[in-house]
Amino acid sequence: MIGILNAYHFDPTPGTYQDEYGRLIMQFAKKAFPDKTVKNYDIALGEWPKSIDECEAWIITGSPKAAYDPDSWINDLKKLIVQLDKDQKKTVGICFGHQVIAAALGGEAIKSPKGWGVGVKNFKISQPQKWMKPALEQVSLLFSHQDQVVKIPKHAKLLAEDKFCEFQMFQIGDHILTMQGHPEYSTEFAKERLISRKD
Repeated sequence: MIGILNAYHFDPTPGTYQDEYGRLIMQFAKKAFPDKTVKNYDIALGEWPKSIDECEAWIITGSPKAAYDPDSWINDLKKLIVQLDKDQKKTVGICFGHQVIAAALGGEAIKSPKGWGVGVKNFKISQPQKWMKPALEQVSLLFSHQDQVVKIPKHAKLLAEDKFCEFQMFQIGDHILTMQGHPEYSTEFAKERLISRKD
């Protein structure tokens, strides 16, 4: 079973875009793991797995919140990440997930003085890995973030970078993979979020 640690529904009365994100991340996980059952945990609303062994792999989602916010659930998530790393549980971090994994394991994420990274962006694979199929030198993903990882954990390997966002993707051992971009986004959802933040 694949577990989604959904950090997106931080509001007890979520709007349409939050509900839509839940559908997007479920579709993404089911497509990535067609032979697995996928279970969602709304961790920002207090729904947590009883054990990290409930699922064989975990996905930590994006979120409007920041890895450095003082919310108790974010601190609890950081503790869980430390345990996932210690037990070498397969874990993928997307956007906020990328940032909070870095922060939990000795790296750092901040609100970037460069401003927002929005839309389709192209970045370089700086350290190709055997599991990357097909092998690509450049990758394009949808982005929507104002925070960035500025320091990765000491035991992490940087896999991708660009001038705007230096730490695009990193790997820890064979069990953790993180990325700043959103492979789960649809162009329609990304556009809706852009319009909602126009001010």
